[in-house]
Amino acid sequence: MPKRNIVWIMVLAVIAVLLWKVPETLIRRDTLYKDFSPLLDVLFQVRKNYVEEPKSEVLLHGAIDGMLGRLDPYSQYFDADEYRQFQKVTEGQFVGIGIEVGEIAGMGLQIVAPIEGAPAYKAGLRAGDRILKIDGKPAANMKVTDAVELIQGKPGTSVTLTISRQDREEPFDVTVTRGLITVRTVRGWARSSDWEWDYLIDPEDRIGYVRISSFEKFTGEQLDEVLRELLAKERIRGLIIDLRDNPGGLLDVVVDIASRFIPSGVIVTTRGRNSQSVYHASGKNLYPNIPLVVLVNGGSASASEILSGALRDHGRAVLIGEQTFGKGSVQEMKELKDNRGAVKLTTAYYYLPNGERIHGRGVAPDRRVSLTAQERTEMIESHIAVYSTKHAPESRPHVVTTEPAAASQPAGTTQPAPTTRLAPGAATAPASAPSRVEVVIDRQLREALQVLKGQLATRPAGVAAG
Repeated sequence: MPKRNIVWIMVLAVIAVLLWKVPETLIRRDTLYKDFSPLLDVLFQVRKNYVEEPKSEVLLHGAIDGMLGRLDPYSQYFDADEYRQFQKVTEGQFVGIGIEVGEIAGMGLQIVAPIEGAPAYKAGLRAGDRILKIDGKPAANMKVTDAVELIQGKPGTSVTLTISRQDREEPFDVTVTRGLITVRTVRGWARSSDWEWDYLIDPEDRIGYVRISSFEKFTGEQLDEVLRELLAKERIRGLIIDLRDNPGGLLDVVVDIASRFIPSGVIVTTRGRNSQSVYHASGKNLYPNIPLVVLVNGGSASASEILSGALRDHGRAVLIGEQTFGKGSVQEMKELKDNRGAVKLTTAYYYLPNGERIHGRGVAPDRRVSLTAQERTEMIESHIAVYSTKHAPESRPHVVTTEPAAASQPAGTTQPAPTTRLAPGAATAPASAPSRVEVVIDRQLREALQVLKGQLATRPAGVAAG
């Protein structure tokens, strides 16, 4: 065949391919324009007729926020600055007042959880508080991103939040000074006389207590440090893990922590529209097989539901408290091109080892113990007493001192040091306040202690691991 004919055949083949591909491209372009033409029309009207000349960046962010806001409450857009701030939060240090803000349907902005020890926590803000105003600006129709931008600022400056609380008749203002927030996510049940954390809640039966407030970058290291010391020095025989009001955190961190308690098997499964991932226990760095109780409530969400659910399903722990929140969706950060920020997008749901989906359902405790509103207030305020106090006596919350009567002490025994519990609703303590501060032993925590004591009663006193 002549070479010229071969060339013509190749040219015709290329043209055929183009004719086959171009209509598909045109169809996709036409479909995209048809679907999003109202958005372009609205943009045209705003640019042409709005009373003031709008900024393109504001319009773009608004369009993205609106698009993601219609998907679910958790998908979110971060510009470049917001994305950098988000990364600092997950690393355990950032600037702000230390609250997580959520948008609740029909209720506006609400505090999901204050970070324990942060300025907002010390100022008395609580999970469930509704934010009515931020520095006088109404927050009823405000987006979460806009609220966070107003609340954040430079260290040393202050922001005033107008708060509505269920047990208060009238709204009230809370002024909080911004600062550098360093997150300690693993804490004990008391402050000792030298103001160190006390993780041994029951010295007689050698029961330890750890409260995990969230699952951040260094949570696993903090927990490992605490438990290794409790096992080596105190030879604990049982452990309480308090996950109440824990809003969640990083998936890889909670999987690693669960793997320290569960020797083998599935920890959690994520299933999305186009993918499925199964996370197994690594079998490495296992803690001794001591009895466990996990405390949960309606504020336990996401990663805390993964840990509690996995421990329950593997028969590794008894769950005590209330039904968890039911936030069992996976959010992944998708970075945008040209340093334009990132999108936090819901991509999958969590499933427990038994196949149960967490999202919208939560994790059911083995033993349901519900606190009254008054009991919950006392619990929260006792946590404030322990987690928010400083070394200076005059800055400590006002407390009630409980001292054992001298006549009740058996002869030859040493009288225990006075302990300190928060007096609900009080302000600050006098300089003579005792140095030891403990959380209130509420009914959920008391039940946890009783369950562990019952399990330990069947074990020899010297056995720390099964």
